[in-house]
Amino acid sequence: MNDAEFIRLVSERKVFAVVRAESAELALRAAEAAIIGGIKLVEVALVMAGGFRVISDLRHQFGDRACIGAGSVMSYDQIDRSIKSGAQFMAMPHTSLPLVEATRRHRIPAIIGALTPTEVAAAWSLGAPLVTVFPSEPMGGANYMRALASRMAGVRLAAAGGVSPENVEEYFAAGAFAVAIGSCLFKRGDIQNENYAAIAERSRFILQRAGLA
Repeated sequence: MNDAEFIRLVSERKVFAVVRAESAELALRAAEAAIIGGIKLVEVALVMAGGFRVISDLRHQFGDRACIGAGSVMSYDQIDRSIKSGAQFMAMPHTSLPLVEATRRHRIPAIIGALTPTEVAAAWSLGAPLVTVFPSEPMGGANYMRALASRMAGVRLAAAGGVSPENVEEYFAAGAFAVAIGSCLFKRGDIQNENYAAIAERSRFILQRAGLA
């Protein structure tokens, strides 16, 4: 998938489900629930054990029905193992030119993390298809996104960190190109109690709030 194809896909689907859990099996089932609920962009956080397996299993199970990527990417080794697992994009919590260049060599779209206006501009200058403002909510949430978007025309901004079903609509109204939702979608109690129906229903609600359902 090239950058243009990825941008088109994100423009249509807009919501990334960022999944992490205490085990690969729980993460896999939680991600499945989000996909069943209608979310088609799934970012598997590599901060958990078994993340590469989750990427591989999701790719095999859902094929072209969902776009599966690696999140919290911090090293060349993670990029290499993610690609071998079938990841279709890489999401970094920070800006790293060497890592961006590595993804470009593999022709894998990279989502770059940034926070301040200077960092966002630097990330965008690297030619990434999407820049994630992280963490968004502690910086002022939708109001901070609005301030950035209003002064950085043309920059495709995603919000991550504190995005929830309750505020997702505000982020899009503020100019976000996409949002990434993690713990507010995959609630710890639901995963521990294997209440996957709640995750699927919450996914549907998020898409409704985002105007996608």
